[in-house]
Amino acid sequence: MRGAERSVKNTAKNVSLIVLVLLLLTLCVANWLTGLNVAQMPADSLLRRAHDHLFGGAVGYELRSSGVAAAEPVQLALTVDGQLYGVQYDVTEIDAAVTAVRNLWAQVLSGGDLLPATEDELNAALRTGDCAELRYHGAIPLGAVAGWMGGVWKDEGETHVETLVYAAGSERLFVRTSDGELYTAAAKVDKSVLANAQDAFRGMPCKFSGEAYAVYPETLLFDSETLSLPLLGNEQINLFSTRSGTGLEELLQAFGFTAYADFYTEQNDQVRVFIDNVSTLRVSADGLLQYASSAENTAVRAYEEGEVSGQSALDAQMDCARLILDAALRVGETNTHASLYAVGQENGQTTLVFLQMYGGVPVLGESDFATFAFEDGALVSATIRLQRFAAQDTSRIVLPARQAAAGAMDEACGLMVAYRAREDGTYVPGRFYLKNAA
Repeated sequence: MRGAERSVKNTAKNVSLIVLVLLLLTLCVANWLTGLNVAQMPADSLLRRAHDHLFGGAVGYELRSSGVAAAEPVQLALTVDGQLYGVQYDVTEIDAAVTAVRNLWAQVLSGGDLLPATEDELNAALRTGDCAELRYHGAIPLGAVAGWMGGVWKDEGETHVETLVYAAGSERLFVRTSDGELYTAAAKVDKSVLANAQDAFRGMPCKFSGEAYAVYPETLLFDSETLSLPLLGNEQINLFSTRSGTGLEELLQAFGFTAYADFYTEQNDQVRVFIDNVSTLRVSADGLLQYASSAENTAVRAYEEGEVSGQSALDAQMDCARLILDAALRVGETNTHASLYAVGQENGQTTLVFLQMYGGVPVLGESDFATFAFEDGALVSATIRLQRFAAQDTSRIVLPARQAAAGAMDEACGLMVAYRAREDGTYVPGRFYLKNAA
């Protein structure tokens, strides 16, 4: 009997030891997996699946989709007590205005049925009562704008807009596309939401151009406008300087490389080319970044195949590009920020183009500031041209919109304030006419 009891006890001890050994092995494997760079693992590999099963997917849409806007408005306006007020080309004022009108635009942008409209219809709507305007530089998917404002627009990213106008009196939304076309849809905002927006909105008195000039009727003309902006000098960037060392590691991680990635140098160490089995990152000391990878094995994915589609897929890709841009701008210690300018989608490939903004004003160069190309959610190429500016003591007053509108001729067009480079490398602010892209 005692022999049987000892046998049972020994069996229990052996089972306990086996369980402890298995637990110890599991902890060792888990600890090893946490130390791996998950971005470098192929999505369908056993290691990647084991990592995601234990810790959750690290680069999927759930984490990439933040709801943070990839594009920044350059102008907003709202009627308050019968007077139109607006803000323009100032980060602080734009941010405050967006906060004030977000709920209003969330209700306006909750549809999906756009119809062609005429300039006469828009002019008539602008005269019916309270209005709101939201303007971007570029061609932004209407569904993306709606999402940033808290609404839902169901057109699968087919409409790319530059300006949005809500006319409360006629309960209509008007949108202007980058090629100058005009569309409209029914829209309605609760009176309390409109009243709350009006209470919170702050701006300068302005009015719509209407039919007075050869510019779009929704063009904002500010009373006694004096938009004074400093001239900008171009400062040198050195991504390989000692103080940028830790930042360069952040840049590598943003593109899916480890801090110990292999690289070779070019042009007397002014260019470093980082490589792994599937991708290449070419980093120039002066701020030019060029990334290339194959779609099948890329380390950077906005989402996994089949995970999302439609507007959600586009949102994830915009988030992915924005996060990489944020890291690059930090590493370059620039005093600029990026704003989405254009989106192209064709044959499974999505191309995103970004503007560089200084204090809320676009900075235009000979080439696009940043471009990203995705194939089915996988980043296959990217180019970023980092710049650092210093505001000079000299400022320039930009030509007022009213005077620019008075000088417009022929077909209606839009107006834009931006920095452009002179021959001596100084960036000078000015107001320009925007002709139809068509």
